[in-house]
Amino acid sequence: MPFRAGSAKVDVTPPESAPYLGGQPRHSLFLGVHDPLFARATAITNGETVIVIAVDSLGINNSILGPGRDFTAEVRERVQQQTGVPPSHVMIASSHAHSSPETADFRPFPDQAWLATFRDRIVQAAREAVENQRPVTATIGTGEVLRGTLAINRNAHVYIGAPPEDPEVTVVRFRGDEWSSVFYHFTTHPVYVQVQPYVSADFPGVTSAMLEHNEPHCQAALFLPGAMGNQSPPPDPLTHGGPHFDAENNPDFEVIRNLFAHTTRMGMYLAQTALEVPEETELTGPVTAAQRTIQVASRDLPDRGPFEVELAARRRALQDAIDRNAPKAEIVGLTQEVQDIEELLVAIDRGTDPIDAEVQVLRIGELALAGLPGEPFVELGFQLKDMSGDGRTVLPVGYANNYLGYLTHPEAWDTPVYEVSLGPWTRIGRFGGQQLTDTAKDLVDELWTTPNE
Repeated sequence: MPFRAGSAKVDVTPPESAPYLGGQPRHSLFLGVHDPLFARATAITNGETVIVIAVDSLGINNSILGPGRDFTAEVRERVQQQTGVPPSHVMIASSHAHSSPETADFRPFPDQAWLATFRDRIVQAAREAVENQRPVTATIGTGEVLRGTLAINRNAHVYIGAPPEDPEVTVVRFRGDEWSSVFYHFTTHPVYVQVQPYVSADFPGVTSAMLEHNEPHCQAALFLPGAMGNQSPPPDPLTHGGPHFDAENNPDFEVIRNLFAHTTRMGMYLAQTALEVPEETELTGPVTAAQRTIQVASRDLPDRGPFEVELAARRRALQDAIDRNAPKAEIVGLTQEVQDIEELLVAIDRGTDPIDAEVQVLRIGELALAGLPGEPFVELGFQLKDMSGDGRTVLPVGYANNYLGYLTHPEAWDTPVYEVSLGPWTRIGRFGGQQLTDTAKDLVDELWTTPNE
């Protein structure tokens, strides 16, 4: 049976009432929009239907809608009601663009009305993708960016010898009659414009737009993030030296302008690399899915008491500065010190109960997309990629269906790296990333041993 596929692209650009992660104070509001954010969806059918949704988003923690609610579950429920596609067959992958709303739940999100709109627009993209399906041929191919240009290991200092890096670009094309859609899979953080006050999809926004203009009849180009927890682009030597804000928290617009220029250059380079990837292999075979929720251990957490004392002291210092009309730069610095402790307390207050974490694998012919609910280290991604062979390609997809922070390999906890530091970005303990990866491996094998293979 030939594949059928359809795609859709829906604007999810936030209003100015949606806070972002960067800047000082944290959770500041945007000043404006540099480039729009989108939810792009592709539905693929061969017997069963799966829907891949790529969202220009920092990452979506399922608790952002409040106690007792689950963002991904609500999207999937509405998708099932409107399309009949079961929840297990719907994947929501965030790009991890840092100039997008802070939906990772580092702090409570103030604009709940927009979150509902955000959810419903993701559902709209999925529904329209299903409605737009038509017969297609699916192909897959691989290429590479030049090493050192877009993806380096940002923790190179802790490795003996060459640190693991992943410059591979995988492109999946779905082509019909005067119609196409594209997946491109790549492994590096979208952080070129992370600390500045304008909405942006970072380099994936540039790359997707260029692919949509240059791939024949392309309706949507979906960025699928790989295991990029410890992979980042190298700094631009022309813009890296200067701060994005001055001591009084005023943006340096010359630096920001140069950052966006560099983002455009590198996004276009990735797009050109993807455009040159050949259609090496036609995908055939079943479309299906599997998912499993497991419990993983939380990281160890310190006692709250000393941090409460420190927070009270820092708040007193800040209030004193405000009362004596101190210079703005001093107030800004003291505000940052308060927020640093507040974020540590957010992490501590989540507690040490075991964490429910979903792993999902979508099978599209000989392609497996292995979704992990956070920021997997490249070492874990390579374990999944190493399952490829004999006509099968396995790709890790990070930031899928939840945001639970960094998913490290166990040895990372013995090194001085940011990703295991105390904060709301590191919720899962030493072995959780490996457990989730092992679960993904099991699901891949299950999908290749079922009778409908």
